[in-house]
Amino acid sequence: MLEHQSWLTWLQESALSAAMRQWAWLYPAVEIGHIISFAILVGAIAMFDLRLLGFSRHLLVTDMAGHLLPWTYIGFGSALLTGFLLFASDAEAIAANPAFRLKLGAIALAGVNAAMFHLYYSRSIQRWNRGIRAPVGVRAIAIFSLLLWAVAIVCGRLIAYI
Repeated sequence: MLEHQSWLTWLQESALSAAMRQWAWLYPAVEIGHIISFAILVGAIAMFDLRLLGFSRHLLVTDMAGHLLPWTYIGFGSALLTGFLLFASDAEAIAANPAFRLKLGAIALAGVNAAMFHLYYSRSIQRWNRGIRAPVGVRAIAIFSLLLWAVAIVCGRLIAYI
């Protein structure tokens, strides 16, 4: 625990953290970037999940995946970077915040959920690619994904209040 605490202390006392706290417009600018990043990430995921749930069945699942997956990478990468900068501004307090921990847990579970989709269902997409209802397991994964990302968003907002 001491090593963990010392890393958080080091981060919180770093020049990066000081800049986040001292430059009047840096923190709000990074926070706006984080919100936009999450909007791109969760928006792309939500569109794909809704397709898996049966909306817009005339669109190929493979086409949607090909179009939306790069956006999820862009959104996740920029959310990770901006999230780290926000975290650095008050690392010790944020690390102890239950809403922050729940947010990270929801994001981790969403990653596992996505991996389950790719491991178990990506090979069978051609059978239900267009016009056919996705298998029950796929729909369950899509619902779970939407719920997990909603939890991550809500918890992200609650960090400031808990």
